[in-house]
Amino acid sequence: MPCCRLLWRPQRPNEDFRMNKQDLSEDTEVVLLLCGRFGGEKQEPHQPLSPREYSELAKWLNACNLRPSDLMTDAGRDALSSLQVARLESKRVEFLLGRGTAMALALERWARGGLWVISRGDMDYPKRLKRQLKHAAPPLLYGAGDKTLLEKGGLAIIGSRDASESALSYTRSIAARCAHEGLAVVSGGARGVDAAAMQGATEAGGYCIGVLANDLLKTSVNRQNRIGLQEGCLVLVSPFFPEAGFSAGNAMGRNRYIYTLADQALVIDSALRSGGTWEGAVENLKNGWVPLYVRTPGEGPGNVALVADGGLPFTLTADSTDSLVDLFASRPVDDVQSGSDIVETQQLLLVPEAMVTAEAVTAEIPSEPVQEKSQPLVSPEALASSPAPQPATATEVLAPSEAHASGDAVGTVEEPAMAEQPAQLLSCLSLDMYADFSAKLASLLGGGALSEEDIATQLCIEKSQAKAWLKRASEAGLVDKLKKPVRYALGRQGSLC
Repeated sequence: MPCCRLLWRPQRPNEDFRMNKQDLSEDTEVVLLLCGRFGGEKQEPHQPLSPREYSELAKWLNACNLRPSDLMTDAGRDALSSLQVARLESKRVEFLLGRGTAMALALERWARGGLWVISRGDMDYPKRLKRQLKHAAPPLLYGAGDKTLLEKGGLAIIGSRDASESALSYTRSIAARCAHEGLAVVSGGARGVDAAAMQGATEAGGYCIGVLANDLLKTSVNRQNRIGLQEGCLVLVSPFFPEAGFSAGNAMGRNRYIYTLADQALVIDSALRSGGTWEGAVENLKNGWVPLYVRTPGEGPGNVALVADGGLPFTLTADSTDSLVDLFASRPVDDVQSGSDIVETQQLLLVPEAMVTAEAVTAEIPSEPVQEKSQPLVSPEALASSPAPQPATATEVLAPSEAHASGDAVGTVEEPAMAEQPAQLLSCLSLDMYADFSAKLASLLGGGALSEEDIATQLCIEKSQAKAWLKRASEAGLVDKLKKPVRYALGRQGSLC
C-alpha cells in the first residue's frame, strides 16, 4: 500500500497547494483518514472511527511503540495483522487508510474556505483539551482563524437561544467588559445568548472563540465572520465534519469543548432539568472542569438549582464597575459552597414580587429543527452602528434536551426538609394570577405537604382552579405530588448529576 501522501497529494492542483498556508502533519493525515468524514460514507462498507474507537486504537499504537503515520509503512501494516481491539478489524482500518482520493477532494474544498485541520499529536492542538479531557479529547479539530487563540482561555458565556432582550443586553455588557479587561469570550455560535456574547466582545475589540456543532465551512466563509477571522480576533473551531448540518447529538457533545477551552463559565439563564444550557452546565459541575458562575438573580428557573448543586452566584450588574478579573481571581477553582451558603444563595435568588416582569420567564428550550440555514455569528445588522444594537444571529447549534433517565424508584415521595427553600418556584413568577398563586403556595407549603382541598380552602379559591394550577406547578417540577394520600409538597433540590 503506498504511503498516505502518495494517496492524495497527486490530486492537488499544484505543488504549492497549502491548507491555510500549512501542510497537514503526517500523523494528522492518517488520523483524518481514520476518523474524518468526506461525504458519502453511508454508502461505504466501513464507517470512520468514532472518537472512542480512535482512543482505543491510539492506546494500541502506544503499546506497539508506533505513531499513526507508521500505519502507512511496511512495519505498521505488519503490526495491523495482530490488531486485537474490539470492533477494530484490520480490514476496516486498511479500508479507511485507502480513502486518499476522497480526502484530497475534501481538503481542497475546505482550503478554499480557509479551514485548517489538526490532530491530538500536533503542537498547536489545544493543551487545555488534552489536559481536561485526556483520551476523550477529540482526535481531530477543524477550524478557521488564529489557532493560538484556542489557548487564551477566558470566560465561556452560555444561555438560551430564546433569551429575553434584557438577558441579551446583559450578556452583551458582560462580554464587552471581558474585552476591556483582556478576557476572551468562548461561546457556541448559536443565536440568542451565544451570538450576543460574541457580538458584545467583537464590538468592544475583544477576542472570541466560537465552538460550532455544525456548518463550520459555511460559517467560516460568511463575509462578516471573515473580517474577524482575518483581523485575528475570532477563531471558529469544531470537532465535527465541517460540512455537517444540525445534529442534536453533536450539539450536545460540543458543550464540553466550550467549557474546557475556557478558564471559567457564566450561565446567563437556564431552563430547569432540560435544554442544552442545563445539560452542559450539569456535565461541567459533575466533571469539575472550570468554575461555574450563574447569574444571580436570573430569569431562568434552572439558575437556582445550578447554584444549589455547586455553581457560584454571579451578582454583578450590567453597570457595575467591579473587575471581572479580580472577581474570578478571588474564587479558587475548588471553591465549594456549604449547606448554609446554599440556603443564603437561594434566598438571594428570590426576585421580589414587585420586580418581576412578564419578560422574566425564560421558556425551556424547545425541540430544534433537523437543520437550519447557516447565518453569521455576528450579523451585518448587529454590526451597524445603532444606539440599541440588536442581538446577532448565529449558526443554530443548541440541541434539544436529552433528559437523563431518573434512577429513582417509583413510590411515595419523601417530604422535603423545611430548610430547603422553594427558590426555583418563585423564580418562575410572572404577572398573571398563576404567579400570585405560586408565591402564596410557596409560603403555604413551607409548613409541610397539604391536600388539594386544603390548599383551595386556605387560598380561598375554587377547588377546580386549585387543581388546574397544581397540575401546572407539578408538570414544571415546582411541587411534588405525593401518594397515599394525595398531597402536594415543595419540589425537592434533587441531584443534577
